[in-house]
Amino acid sequence: MEENLLPCTRDDEKLLPRRQNPMAGCLVAGAVTAIFLVLPVVLIIQQLLFADFTPPPRPETSVVVDGFSGLDGAAARVPRAFNLSLSVDNPRGSTFDVCVGGEAAVLYDGVPLATGHAEGRCVPPGGAWRGAIHAASGGVGLPPELAALMATEKRDEGDVKLEVRLISLNYGWYVRCTPSLVGGAASPIPCTGHILKDQSDGIRRVIRD
Repeated sequence: MEENLLPCTRDDEKLLPRRQNPMAGCLVAGAVTAIFLVLPVVLIIQQLLFADFTPPPRPETSVVVDGFSGLDGAAARVPRAFNLSLSVDNPRGSTFDVCVGGEAAVLYDGVPLATGHAEGRCVPPGGAWRGAIHAASGGVGLPPELAALMATEKRDEGDVKLEVRLISLNYGWYVRCTPSLVGGAASPIPCTGHILKDQSDGIRRVIRD
């Protein structure tokens, strides 16, 4: 016997399960994935656009000759000696401490004239420090050839450039400076730093000579 099938009413349709649209699910998943992929890229680009690529300021070390004696010739019988001022300026924005200290040597034309010791000190970023170095030697005056060379340089250039080497064995580097003997503190020249690779290298031997 056939059963009479009645058409569904609107209330009955609400009870039936609805078919989900697969396309809508794909769109939602794609949108979420795009957000997670694009957002980091946008953040990176934003950081690059507003980043400050200005290199940090460089620390500056300088040496000034405050006074000297014993450079007027062997006849004066005055031991060679130098009073030096060592200055370290580590500007704000620098990324490391500047450490100095150790043995110091004063040379002219590669010939050591006197040796001394510099106080060890580390200067943090934004700091400055000034220390004194006294370098002396048992020798007196200058060898004739060095005295003649110094006199010629003073006559032609109006100045005499010494060389000061500060060996910081504890910190693994040395500083090379070329202060003016005649000009004094008028225009200090910044020193240059170098990595000290071996205690027995040529720099170290100069101090022992």
